[in-house]
Amino acid sequence: METLNLKLPYSDITLILDSIRHYLNHIETLDKNSIDEDSLADLLDDAENLKGVEANLAEVFSKKFGPY
Repeated sequence: METLNLKLPYSDITLILDSIRHYLNHIETLDKNSIDEDSLADLLDDAENLKGVEANLAEVFSKKFGPY
């Protein structure tokens, strides 16, 4: 897999982590009966992918700055 080597300030990484976590929380607390099945499937798929991204980013961040 190809990767990007991004040099971002500490504050940008925390903003990205907060945004991902907020969106995951939104998906997890969503009334599953309030949206159609296709949209729900897309959101749940997004959530699974974002959990991996968040975990990876949080791990890299914690190695340098400590847990966030």
